[in-house]
Amino acid sequence: MEESLTVTNLQVSNHIPDDIVLYILSKLPLKSFKRFECVRKSWSLLFDDPYFITIYRNYFLSKDSSCYDHTCLLVGVKEGTEYYSRMGGVLVDDLYSLSGENFENSVKLDWPKPFPENEYLVPNEHYSGFGILGSASVNGILCLCAFHDTEWKLILWNSTTTEFKVIPSSPFELGEDATPHRHLLGYDRIEDDYKVIRFIECDVVYDEYGDANDDDGFVSFWEIYSLNDNLWGKIDDHISLFSDNKDVYMDGVSHWWHKSETHTYLVSFDFSDESFTTTPIPFYIDDSFPVLRKDLLILNGSIAFIINYKKTSTIHILILGELGVKESWTKLLVVGPSPCLNYPIVVAKKGKILFRNRDRNQYKQGLVWFDLSTGMIDMIDLTTQISGRVSSRILFHKESILPIGGICN
Repeated sequence: MEESLTVTNLQVSNHIPDDIVLYILSKLPLKSFKRFECVRKSWSLLFDDPYFITIYRNYFLSKDSSCYDHTCLLVGVKEGTEYYSRMGGVLVDDLYSLSGENFENSVKLDWPKPFPENEYLVPNEHYSGFGILGSASVNGILCLCAFHDTEWKLILWNSTTTEFKVIPSSPFELGEDATPHRHLLGYDRIEDDYKVIRFIECDVVYDEYGDANDDDGFVSFWEIYSLNDNLWGKIDDHISLFSDNKDVYMDGVSHWWHKSETHTYLVSFDFSDESFTTTPIPFYIDDSFPVLRKDLLILNGSIAFIINYKKTSTIHILILGELGVKESWTKLLVVGPSPCLNYPIVVAKKGKILFRNRDRNQYKQGLVWFDLSTGMIDMIDLTTQISGRVSSRILFHKESILPIGGICN
């Protein structure tokens, strides 16, 4: 008996239901989503759709990033009047590591001892203690400054392993004629190298042989230190500095705000190719509108622009899709009015941001947890954890046992 076979021709539809399309697009990184906007006009308008922005925001905030694992707050305290080092950081006497859901676990850290014991006495009490430069550690390493032997020294320090490295003076050392600004530590993944950059303003320039060259009058430039080479050098690119706001660091790139007479934009420095990138602020941000603060944060692996509007007590949060692309700024959400929120310090898991409390009288340490998903606010008092003292410096820290000499060493 001959078996007959029936062949059925199935026509496959190339139409994907809209709800599935929205679901897929809501899971994309912002950079990828922005590149797909040209596929269909309706996709380019999705961030104007309240429904889509809600599902995109909910997924974005629900992501758990590994960058929040094994993290803590470092809180520096100072007795009496605060003083800033010539290198730019506020000097603190003691440093505490705070961990736990509400930073209830406190450990007082021992500072490194990079100089002989008999050389620790500082003739000027204003210069006692250490300054912490930058807004966060890099692979568990902090960049410190301390006054030693009539001059300021830079020190790389891993508080977990207690390893440290004193950075040599620059051949472009400029004495009292120069002012160094914004020391930033970063990691070059290509060369497995730690680097420090800083901005110098001076009236007189000294070359590596100690000879003065004042033909140019007032000059400014960026210089860079390489740990592998143990040398300082100058950066060819030049961009001026506006240093009112803090920096953020992510994946080998430091970011900070710059404001000229006519424009405000994000400046990014890549420690691998040693180059700057600028990204203008969104066109719909009115820079003349009364703003309490503009800040940067790393929010679930993205650069976040936090704008605190003074008049309305509302906070606008935007995320950047791609460096150098003005149109890739996307408004994630608007929260408030929340008059108690001042400026952000760090982001934790599950979309919570730690703010300074604008009302410092309510809690001595003035810290507030703000949940972006629920809008709930929880006050935090660190008085007990830091022995009743007032915090002068708070920064985000991710512990690491990696050596200062490089990840591959």
